[in-house]
Amino acid sequence: MLCLTTDIPNDNDWIRCRLGGSSVFVQRFGTTIRGFENVCRHRFHPIRTKAKGSGLVRCAFHHWVYNQAGEAVGIPQCKKLFGVTPRELGARLEEIEIATCGFLIFGRFCRQITAGTGAARADESLEEYLAEAWPILQAIGQVTIPPHTACSSVRANWKLLYELTLEEYHLFAVHPSTFRMLFSVHPSSFGKAGYLDPDHAHYPRFGRHSAFFYKGQPGDLREMAESCQAGTYRPGGYRILQIFPNLLVNHYRVLQSWYVSITQYVPEAHDRTTVRSWYFPAPFPIDDRSWLHRVVRQITEPWLPFFVGPSLRRITGEDHAVCETMQPIAGLITEAPILGGEEQRIGWFREAYGDALLAVSNP
Repeated sequence: MLCLTTDIPNDNDWIRCRLGGSSVFVQRFGTTIRGFENVCRHRFHPIRTKAKGSGLVRCAFHHWVYNQAGEAVGIPQCKKLFGVTPRELGARLEEIEIATCGFLIFGRFCRQITAGTGAARADESLEEYLAEAWPILQAIGQVTIPPHTACSSVRANWKLLYELTLEEYHLFAVHPSTFRMLFSVHPSSFGKAGYLDPDHAHYPRFGRHSAFFYKGQPGDLREMAESCQAGTYRPGGYRILQIFPNLLVNHYRVLQSWYVSITQYVPEAHDRTTVRSWYFPAPFPIDDRSWLHRVVRQITEPWLPFFVGPSLRRITGEDHAVCETMQPIAGLITEAPILGGEEQRIGWFREAYGDALLAVSNP
């Protein structure tokens, strides 16, 4: 995932992103969204040097201008200096394939690796890639108001951070109060020592991805996908979707309202990660159980962002501290971890990641 459509709401709005370790940018041209590698074809100066903005696709080094197809159409003194017209010169930016799901914008390089079980097929659509998550993310992404955002830099490898989201075993030790406070998980769901009851955990696996459904049952993921597609979904429990390789989607109740948080773990270096987050009210109708719930929701909803934001920052800060503590020894670990029942998604993630690496090393 690169960004949200709400990041670039107007014509010529653009945002700089990272894709596979490379700098890219996404720009809106009217109703069309295009993506390009952030490198001018002339002398390889970055086209975009700020985080986001609006304007022509123009390199600041020599003012080469590109159109929405990535073609260099404005080159100062082109005929005199290069002996040809801009069209004859044929310079163009490397394009990124763009696809959207709801308000989420995804991208991939046009040059695809097609060998190996973990690689994306050149003809694989975003809908195929996301599988059951496609209709769910489509429904979640029916948001017109820009969500609240947060961004932080963490001194730890991205996989340490992401794997922490793939298990619930750490919740009581790392989040003894904040987790239950934010996600409205009743204390009776936890065991004698305060740990999550394993009987309340259901872990669907779909394609390269996985999920956690609190008090879920087999078939709940498909049922959620089908009801989201039909427009009949109603929130009913705390749920997580983990979209391979680095996207996390949380769906949870806060008091009598429902929220969605989306978090992405962007690698910056082997020991540094940018964590980008968005949170917003879930765009689903709520079946209020009583008039009192309705009244409480109407009173509290306008104030919830002021509660949800700090609570999320506290929870993620606790996670980040654990990962920063692990980072100094991470490179020394050569053994596989001992994974319990609440950590099986880590094993699934490592399988998918290993398949992807194998596909890259054996094209």
